[in-house]
Amino acid sequence: MTPTDAVWDAKTAEPSARERKKADRRRAILTAALALIEERGLKGATFELIAARAGVARGTVFNYFPSKEAILVAYFATQLDELARRVALQRERHTRPGEPPFDALAEIDYLFAELARFVEGHRELILPISFELLDPNAERSRAAYLAIPLVELLRSALKRAQAAGSVRADYSAERLARTLANVYFITALQWAAYRHDRDAREEFAVALRLALEGLIGASAAARA
Repeated sequence: MTPTDAVWDAKTAEPSARERKKADRRRAILTAALALIEERGLKGATFELIAARAGVARGTVFNYFPSKEAILVAYFATQLDELARRVALQRERHTRPGEPPFDALAEIDYLFAELARFVEGHRELILPISFELLDPNAERSRAAYLAIPLVELLRSALKRAQAAGSVRADYSAERLARTLANVYFITALQWAAYRHDRDAREEFAVALRLALEGLIGASAAARA
């Protein structure tokens, strides 16, 4: 079960004491690393400093995070888990009488807007996260991609959209979610690298609109 599924279903098992200890240690390392990266930059936040700040051995840091890029990927994943919780609250809130609808397409718009805010506020982290996703080592890049629950977030919304007839159903929600995730990642990489003079939320809104509506305009479609 993915972290996002756990938010939807609330079926997570009670962790053992050993699992809780490991989770606490991982969280301490992640917190220490992020604080040092903010203070010293990615290069200056050495594994020795991270270990000292977290109160663990250097080897322990490597056991949890084999690279500093993996730390950034883990941080992004925690932000997506938090976003999943906010989406769940939005779904619940909009079921109340008098609240406007929060349909699947509105949910996808909300996701991209929130993801744009993350990119806008963490531009210095986006390039190393992107490089980790594009690493020539297939195992490393795949591990990074699977560690980020973006596809799960999008897939949940797209399943709702398919059920409502809002998006095409001749491809699986998984395939559609992977495509939208790719749109997000390439837009984030481009904006962080050389388009950050533009409004990030507008850039992501345009990218999403093109992905959902397609590249063929109404006049071209009529000619076909």
